[in-house]
Amino acid sequence: MTKLRPSYWPATDRRSYGTVLASVLVGMIFLPSVQAQDTEEVFQVQDPEETETQFSFIGQGGLIYQAEADIDGPGGGSIQVNRFDAGIGTQTQLSERLRWNNTLFFGVNDYDFDGGGFSSGDPWETVFETRYGTQLVYPIDEQWAVRGGGIVMLSREFEADWGDSFTGGGTLGVDYRHSESLFVSVGLGVVSQLEDDVTAVPMVALQWLPADQWAVRVGAVPVNGGAAAGAEVAYELSDQWELGLGLLYRKDRFRLDDSGPAPDGVGEEQYLPLRVRAAWRFHPRMTLHFIAGMALGGELKLENENGDTLREEDYDPAAYLGARVVGRF
Repeated sequence: MTKLRPSYWPATDRRSYGTVLASVLVGMIFLPSVQAQDTEEVFQVQDPEETETQFSFIGQGGLIYQAEADIDGPGGGSIQVNRFDAGIGTQTQLSERLRWNNTLFFGVNDYDFDGGGFSSGDPWETVFETRYGTQLVYPIDEQWAVRGGGIVMLSREFEADWGDSFTGGGTLGVDYRHSESLFVSVGLGVVSQLEDDVTAVPMVALQWLPADQWAVRVGAVPVNGGAAAGAEVAYELSDQWELGLGLLYRKDRFRLDDSGPAPDGVGEEQYLPLRVRAAWRFHPRMTLHFIAGMALGGELKLENENGDTLREEDYDPAAYLGARVVGRF
């Protein structure tokens, strides 16, 4: 595990600490939050020795099994989900004071609905998400920096129309590094939504190292698999092991295909994964994360092609189990 330091500031300490990342995202709107988590997790959590390289690369991928849960409402029904995600990111030092970050994320959520109620007619099955984010970071001095970028995303059920699945937007922010253990960023994101209004969302990021072996993360957290925001407290057991306890927030909104109870409509899922994470650094540049917990506060929504709500129900807590691997090169 390595101590976090925004990579556009010089490395002033070569000691190894627990990795820290915190990106508080106010408003919980999906796209700006996801862009922030991509760029912050991929490019700010780095070994200090790598901060002056001209080009760096990160890859990650994982699987999550979410057990079957009952759906509330008349008719009952149930939901079970298998989730897969993979992502790559690059960082290019364009000049001494300008850095270019790029991320590409791909996710698959395979849903299994059963019974009546909300599940009637299988509202959706396999959902694909593709997301590309780009960002420029410019340091003003050793404490201040500005950043700005954009994001495009295609989120759709298998066989849904690609052209009707597009959303995108941009963000602009200012970073302030108070000390080795405290970093703050504020900004604004503007993003479109499927069958909804363009939204402007304030964003705030914070990272904090309260002690040598402790890390507090609020916002986007490591290996989040597409979560919009979250919070985590982590403890470094050794150079190879770290434990974390966290609560994430995830919102997926996607275009449906031309069959089922809402042809060309929109599906939505929101939930709060409460998890325990055990990270094993089995190679200087490779880490395996084991994840277990519960998916809480699950909400499902089915809308027609005009964005009118047809069905909306909660589902019960569900066991949550998986693993993810991250490599930095």
